Amino acid sequence: MDYFDNAIHYGPNDAGASTLSIALVVLAILFGSWMLGALYGLIANYFKKNKD
Repeated sequence: MDYFDNAIHYGPNDAGASTLSIALVVLAILFGSWMLGALYGLIANYFKKNKD
């Protein structure tokens, strides 16, 4: 009986992560962090304007 060799039977895309999905996740993280920074800037400017 042959033993099960993972290197032969599984490839890099067997986990379901394709290049497109990885790229979309990276872009979503970048866009999300940019949106949080923009929202923080808007809120900070709003409070700064109300303080003056």
